[in-house]
Amino acid sequence: MNMKQLPALLLTLVCSLSGAASANAAADKTDSGGLDQVDCRTLLRLSSEERSFTLVYFHGFVSGKHGQLQVDTPTLSAASDRVIDHCIDRPGDRLLMVFEKIRTTAK
Repeated sequence: MNMKQLPALLLTLVCSLSGAASANAAADKTDSGGLDQVDCRTLLRLSSEERSFTLVYFHGFVSGKHGQLQVDTPTLSAASDRVIDHCIDRPGDRLLMVFEKIRTTAK
């Protein structure tokens, strides 16, 4: 990593940490509270800021799960758009499954 990438990485990490609270708020709105139980409808009902933080958190979760250490902002932004579009069409789908599907096909 070069020094020019450091500010973007730090911003991503800060957003991820602050996004954890929003993702937990989304998880709290479900019956069991697990990340695997958050549905698209819950994401769509969050405020704009909470939704953004939750998207960042889920991206970080999926990246960590797959050992991905590189942050490709344009790819993640496009994946976020695809997640939102999917959720609008299928609000009952589980958000984590949507992220897994979209992030796997976005490579």
